[in-house]
Amino acid sequence: MVRSFFDPSMIKQMMPKQGITANPVFDLKILMETQRKNMQAMTDVMQLSMESLQQAVSRQAELMGRMVQDNSGYASTMLTEGTPEQKVQRQAELVRKSYETTVAGAREVGNIITKTGEEAAEIINRRVSASLAEFKAAFDPKAAMMNGQAEAKPAAANKPAAKKTGKRKAA
Repeated sequence: MVRSFFDPSMIKQMMPKQGITANPVFDLKILMETQRKNMQAMTDVMQLSMESLQQAVSRQAELMGRMVQDNSGYASTMLTEGTPEQKVQRQAELVRKSYETTVAGAREVGNIITKTGEEAAEIINRRVSASLAEFKAAFDPKAAMMNGQAEAKPAAANKPAAKKTGKRKAA
């Protein structure tokens, strides 16, 4: 069976071999949970980014399709009707409308991306703040001692009971 280096029981076994006899000064469970939460936050940000990208690309394709349709309609009427002066005026109007539509579409897509960036930054900011608090708790010697003592008490309580039972059997 392959065991991870981060397995708490493996670390406890290695501590005496390394000359470390005291309880660790950090709570490994808190650190591992913090990293799990960090990875979840990054997954959430990536998912949000991908959804936003899909929405932006979809909206761009929609705007492009509409622009091609509008321009082809304008071009066909411009070529068939009117004097050369009217055609030039229509062409100028077509360019103006096309430009305004393109700018409005670019702003809309830019707003989608900006909103997503702000949401992603908020997720990351909340996670960083929480991580700092969790790291502080994990490395707080008092909290680590209390966790070590809490874990040691049940083990110590079980050992004397086992010894008493063993003596009774021997007697």
